[in-house]
Amino acid sequence: MDKQINITQHRMVQVRNVDTSPENRTYEFIISSESPDSYGTVFTAAGWDMTRYASNPVVCWNHRSHSDDPDDVVGTSEVFRDGDQWIGRVTLETGNKKADKLKRKIDNGTIRGASVGALVHEGEWGDKERGQDPDTLYFTRQELIEWSIVSAPSNPDAVKRNRENIDTAFAKAQSQPQQPQEQTVRKLDEFEAVYLYNKNNS
Repeated sequence: MDKQINITQHRMVQVRNVDTSPENRTYEFIISSESPDSYGTVFTAAGWDMTRYASNPVVCWNHRSHSDDPDDVVGTSEVFRDGDQWIGRVTLETGNKKADKLKRKIDNGTIRGASVGALVHEGEWGDKERGQDPDTLYFTRQELIEWSIVSAPSNPDAVKRNRENIDTAFAKAQSQPQQPQEQTVRKLDEFEAVYLYNKNNS
């Protein structure tokens, strides 16, 4: 059985193709790319499975998918691949005051952030022979569960705690002899505790 790691990946990115006309409510966000993130990980573009997300393509504000306020679901989206990037094209809901506020802030350039939550099934260390960084963890099979429009983590210490945990995990992993045949399993074991869904980041 695959190891499943619930991950929230926060990336502050520029909104694409902003139409600031009053009637427009559709925006594009880069929700994932193959650039290494601040945790030293990469979601490979070919590894994404969007089937589960397509059945319930909601977009939330700050990952509040379990909120008792239904207006925290601010719209729906379609996702599509553009080279090594995945794009979320969200249409903000009408009659939703939170979505109306988000439209104003997106139009003004105040809010530009997108954040994804994923279930990771497979990952491996980078292969230098393929031009990859051997110190970077590459996720090669993952499912999109949800994505959100975000400002920044509400708890400034949450990112710091995650960074420290990941540094510890890297140190522990690197202190063990590398076994190519068991590399992926060992790596995911190390990161299972690190990448549990952290609501403090939303």
